[in-house]
Amino acid sequence: MSVLFRGFGQQPTSSLRALRWIAAMVAVTALLASCGNNDDVSDEPPTEPETTAPADGEEAAPEATTPADEEQAEPEATAPADGEEAAPEATTPADEEQAEPEGPPGGGTLTFGIVAIPPSLNPGIGDPAYNAVYQWAYDPLVFLQPDGTFAPGLAVEFGHTDDRNMRYELTLREGVKFSDGTDLDAEAVKGHFDYVRSQPTALAQQFARVEDITVTGPLSLVIELSEPDPGLTFNLAQGFGGGNIISPKGIESPETLDLGTAGAGPYILVAADSVVGDTYTFVPNPHYWNPDRIHWDEVVLRVIPNSSSMVEAIRAGQIQAGQGDPTTMAAAADAGISVLSAPQVMFGLNLVDRHGEVSAPLGDERVRRALNHGVDREALAAALLGDTSLTLSQYAIEGQRGYDPSLNAVNAYNPDRARQLLAEAGYGDGVTIGVLTVSLFSLDTMVEAVAGQLAEVGVALDITAVADPTSYFVGMTSKEHPAVALAYGLGTMQSLHVGFIDPLGPFNPFGVVDEQLDSLYEEYFSTVGDSSDVEQRINARLVDQAWALPVMASPIAWYVAEGLTGIEATGGNGAIPTLADLRRE
Repeated sequence: MSVLFRGFGQQPTSSLRALRWIAAMVAVTALLASCGNNDDVSDEPPTEPETTAPADGEEAAPEATTPADEEQAEPEATAPADGEEAAPEATTPADEEQAEPEGPPGGGTLTFGIVAIPPSLNPGIGDPAYNAVYQWAYDPLVFLQPDGTFAPGLAVEFGHTDDRNMRYELTLREGVKFSDGTDLDAEAVKGHFDYVRSQPTALAQQFARVEDITVTGPLSLVIELSEPDPGLTFNLAQGFGGGNIISPKGIESPETLDLGTAGAGPYILVAADSVVGDTYTFVPNPHYWNPDRIHWDEVVLRVIPNSSSMVEAIRAGQIQAGQGDPTTMAAAADAGISVLSAPQVMFGLNLVDRHGEVSAPLGDERVRRALNHGVDREALAAALLGDTSLTLSQYAIEGQRGYDPSLNAVNAYNPDRARQLLAEAGYGDGVTIGVLTVSLFSLDTMVEAVAGQLAEVGVALDITAVADPTSYFVGMTSKEHPAVALAYGLGTMQSLHVGFIDPLGPFNPFGVVDEQLDSLYEEYFSTVGDSSDVEQRINARLVDQAWALPVMASPIAWYVAEGLTGIEATGGNGAIPTLADLRRE
């Protein structure tokens, strides 16, 4: 569910790329949401004395390092990884003479459930949908914290230093080494950026506005932008992964990263103890700059694609934590499992044919507004997610800068108004709208529920359902379907623009352009400081034009067994915690 595909409005060129795109679209779109933090800096106390990080050249952060707490406790041993075949010998780019890793004082194994594994473990060509994999071996340049502020990671100073969001400076932490023993310096970071920017991936698109990168000192860089980019700091945090710096040796031999790691994070992959597609074993990085953050002798990632099986695996003690799912959150809580979640993903219908090329009715704003008035969002949220507070009728979630409570009434449930608008548009006898959906993350169930309600106001949905993500993404970008099931992460109007507003974005396949939106976005991208006002005006324009039919804000969830602590999932951090901070209470 990647929403970072500027220039990827065309159909995917291969099944693999389509799978990556859809994985990003449904799993990480919520991460992007958090880029609306506008480079706020944390005031959380430090774990180690360090230089502080200014937010876009304004206020300096207190001396902070990572979000990890200083205390650590004895971790429990866990179940061994499943799998019968051994993976190939380790292919990490680490030096062969590398010292044997030393475990933390407590020791033990953490087994963590993940729903999917990337085709390659290389974060430079991967997708943020696989954040739960990359985090163990790659520290980001900055950490996005639960309160929505940024704290130093591999960088201790970061932010825009001009008044137009077009010059960005980084100062790196001293004494950091990659897992292969080489130094992390400014040249290495520039090399990583250059490598990522050269790839045909979603990750590269977050650097689309980068014009030049200059090394200004052993630990300092300047990034010059061709256009304003107020959310660059978010792109360098753990949520989206542009700051997951790969060592020069890894970049020189990227094939070694398919089943290997070359980062500056707390752990390194042991390929010989991993089974492709099943289990992935990590051990402590002996060169890690912050050993207090290493809480386990071993971390095993176990692939469990079924959400019900994830809950059962925790109940059975086979895993201690894992990725959750909105459909099993209640069952997990009933089982005594700690559920960490925050609403992030806009679920609904994307009314993509806004000019009426395929479906003339959708080219009429009144019809699109009628669809919005014809849906009882509270009933749907209660039935599908068990929580009426998750209803959504705008393009920002409460707590985000673009959110405006007054907009909730604009397209609220009003079946009589829906019928009136349809009649005014010339469709008093009813109308049929084609919709594409997919049996993924309950999107098909949501569309069927919406169809049942819209039938009551004279709108019939002609549903085309596909079973796999590839077919869905190809269909969405084919311009054959006037409406499409939607899962898109919300945060700032910048993250919304990249894939949903941009005429080259995959969630705007008909390339619709709105001059008022373009004018508002020009103002927004150049705004330094609080952008709430212009973001709310962008939100209001989208609500007025009914570009979509938002229904609910689906949560991103994580499950944690009793006795573990250390992570938080909030709207502030895009529901993406720093997973390596998991430890025993």
